[in-house]
Amino acid sequence: MKITGFKKEDTELEGCMVLSDIGIAASPDTLRDLAAFLLAAADEMEKLGEDYDHLHLMDEWDKWKEDYPDIQILSEKYL
Repeated sequence: MKITGFKKEDTELEGCMVLSDIGIAASPDTLRDLAAFLLAAADEMEKLGEDYDHLHLMDEWDKWKEDYPDIQILSEKYL
C-alpha cells in the first residue's frame, strides 16, 4: 500500500508525492461515508480486475463540496 497526495498550495514538485501518513479530520457521518466509498472502490477494483483504473470521491459522493479534498483510489499499476 502507498498513499499519495498533492499539496494544496503551489509546489515545485509535480504530480503525486508518496506520503508517509495522512490525517483525516471529519465527523462520524463523513467517516462512515468514506468507509462506504472505500468498500465500493474495492468492489469495483475486484470486478474490473486489470481494467480498473481509479475512482474519485468527488465523482461518487453526493455530499462532496468544492472546498473538500478529493480522494482517489488508484490501481496499484500507477505506483
